Amino acid sequence: MTDIRKEAYAYFRKTPGFDRCFRQLRKKWRAYGKASGMVKLTDATEEERRALEGFFGRSFVGSFAGASDVHSKEGSAGKTLSFSVRSFEDALRETRFCELNLQQLLELYFGETMQTNAQQKADKEEQLRIFFERCQRNFSQETTGQTTVCKAASDWIRAVRQEKAYGYQIILQAWKRKPEEAEKLVRAVGMALNEVMPDTGETDCENLMLAVLAAKVSGNPHCFDRGTKAGQLLTCALCRVADTDFPSGAEELAALYLRYGIQPDEISSMVAVFGLSLECEGGIHPGAAGFREAREPFLLMQKNLEHVTRAYGTGSCVFVVENEMVFSHLCEKCLQLYDDSVPTLICTMGQPRKAAWQLLDLLASEELEIFYAGDLDPEGMDIADRIWRRYPSQVTLWRMGPAEYELSRSEEDISERRLAILSRLRHPQLIKIAALLRAQKKAGYQEVLLDEMISDIRRLFHSG
Repeated sequence: MTDIRKEAYAYFRKTPGFDRCFRQLRKKWRAYGKASGMVKLTDATEEERRALEGFFGRSFVGSFAGASDVHSKEGSAGKTLSFSVRSFEDALRETRFCELNLQQLLELYFGETMQTNAQQKADKEEQLRIFFERCQRNFSQETTGQTTVCKAASDWIRAVRQEKAYGYQIILQAWKRKPEEAEKLVRAVGMALNEVMPDTGETDCENLMLAVLAAKVSGNPHCFDRGTKAGQLLTCALCRVADTDFPSGAEELAALYLRYGIQPDEISSMVAVFGLSLECEGGIHPGAAGFREAREPFLLMQKNLEHVTRAYGTGSCVFVVENEMVFSHLCEKCLQLYDDSVPTLICTMGQPRKAAWQLLDLLASEELEIFYAGDLDPEGMDIADRIWRRYPSQVTLWRMGPAEYELSRSEEDISERRLAILSRLRHPQLIKIAALLRAQKKAGYQEVLLDEMISDIRRLFHSG
């Protein structure tokens, strides 16, 4: 660094009051690529005023004589100092740093090469192009002098790049943060695709556990867990292969995975049951029979339903709730009310997952009437609507009317974001309740309706 550059750096860096001025100068230079535009320092400090007056060699009161584009203004929020970028460059030529132009001074001050916004955009686009080309090469393998292309992964990343879809935004955001991590993310998903689709046809995998697949391609069994970037990207890639929309829920996601031989997991997908009988191809399911004989509730995992062919209870109806506490209370009350057979109770434990849907499918095939009760909030009503739409002729909404809303209404406010869920509802009764929720913006909870629910079970169960 020459002496004059050292002096300029020391002067502008060490003189208090120049930092905000230089940041705005850089912003203007990036926008125009030359000395153009106006710099305005609102609520200017005394240090900034003194620094600029020392540089321009004039007072910032009114306008400079012969330099009407350099002035100060007193406002309600404080003093605003303003000057044109051209006047700053002109003043620079009158200093001992005159051999430096504005671009050189900015590069010296910030320690970076000055580029216009257009140049920065073009550079980023070129870097992104190189990134995608490198990802493409990662899916080509050299074997005995020949190049083997991992077609499923190669086709996917090509579609991502060309169509800006199938996970493009996920990759782009990861690339902006850390390109090398984005490349690892793409490689893991591409390798997973080629595990389940080594050629162009159907998968040759059968019940490959998701965690095993993740560990194999990335070394991390949780790589593709739900909610992770890699998990979302794998789903996008499989949607491209399957030519389908992104899954709207856990059931559709599981179906997409199973289409390519991927087993999501068999534990987190559970449903709680009480008074339920199961049959397999070999006869009565002994585990379910044991719990029913003991009059105890139990948890069914997706794995438990793998070979089940029938599910049924006592009587002509089943009672389904979403809330674990409500389910537990109903079970306890039924044990007190009945000495022998008990009503069949199901708890989805929130949003139904694959195990719950499989069980409901089996119960529906027995032509049982399904009474469903959920919270009168957007999420609970959404579950009710989805269950009704799947079994429209068999589902009866249970204690989910206007009167129940008035009884169960809480003081909990519902946000506009949550209220937006109500627009998806199709059941006429739920649409009426949705209007009340939008007006009141309060949720209703079924815990206050437990006595009424018990009364309904006594009446309906005996009628079966």
